[in-house]
Amino acid sequence: WSAYITESRRLRDADTAAMHLELRSLTLARMTKAPERAPEFDYGSRDDAWFVGDSARRLVEGVLSFQTPSGGWSKRTDMWTPRARGMSYSADSDGWHYIPTLDNGATMAQLTFLLRASATRRDARIGESFHRGVALLVAAQQPNGCWPQNYPLEGGYHDAITFNDDATIRVLVLLDTIARSRAVIVTDAERALARERAARGVQCLVATQAVSAGKRTVWGQQHDPLSLAIVPARSYELVGLSGRESAAITSYLMSLPSPDAGVVRAVRAAAAFLRANAISGYAYDARDGLRASTGGTLLWARLYEIETHRPIFSNRDGVTLYDWNKLTDRRTGYAWFGTEPAAALKTYDTWSRHHE
Repeated sequence: WSAYITESRRLRDADTAAMHLELRSLTLARMTKAPERAPEFDYGSRDDAWFVGDSARRLVEGVLSFQTPSGGWSKRTDMWTPRARGMSYSADSDGWHYIPTLDNGATMAQLTFLLRASATRRDARIGESFHRGVALLVAAQQPNGCWPQNYPLEGGYHDAITFNDDATIRVLVLLDTIARSRAVIVTDAERALARERAARGVQCLVATQAVSAGKRTVWGQQHDPLSLAIVPARSYELVGLSGRESAAITSYLMSLPSPDAGVVRAVRAAAAFLRANAISGYAYDARDGLRASTGGTLLWARLYEIETHRPIFSNRDGVTLYDWNKLTDRRTGYAWFGTEPAAALKTYDTWSRHHE
């Protein structure tokens, strides 16, 4: 852990030193904010023809320019135009908040994009950028095998094991892709390292599965890096068992080609919890909220109390509520319920027949 924190500080110093040089040369006191683009960077999913065109060439230039010296990228940032000197790496803040980050798919999405772009573009800079990004993911992996939300470390809940918005799972999916990739840009050493680091990540998933009343259940949004206990994130994200994030973890574990006994046990326990805690008779979306429904769609709470398995909610004051209707300042704009576990349970019905 000492070495891990030392490396984080070294990378943070490299980021800030490079920016200070830019600001001094421009006689600026602080960074200018980057332009914003929402919601996520997902251009790696475009078809092959798009990657041959001028739009991909333009975006490559922007992505390369917004990579931090430490090797990562920020979220919600418009990368269609290259970063100007003195401009922040992020639209989120003119400080160092979420620079760089694994939140909302950032860094993994840019690396996926570069991996696709390398197949159609002969540009040594793409390879160099890709290698630096992979190196950052490796450095960001905690000694426990999971990943924080931001790295270099920022402090607070950002340093916890982060399953929130599928941060750790997105890293693992990318590492699996790199391990299988036959792309010229990927080195044999990176393939081997990706396999080894993904295996450590799986061990962390199994180790962090929460236990309630002596039984394995599911996972929280964030866990303490040392004790592995579930911890709170933002003020309204309480300590609890997460339906949404646990669905993604369960689905990922079921995607493993040769799961060991620990993985099988974890998946079976998670599926049992999700099946037992499905909610019927309601429909929900983050804008209009919760309403009675006879449509037959099952819902799961974003957070369940660990001891009782009751759905829990909170406003920004952090007070635990058991009734969604009592929410005020966080009533909308946050996914308090979701349907994600339904797909995981459907997969489980087939998966379980092959994994006793």
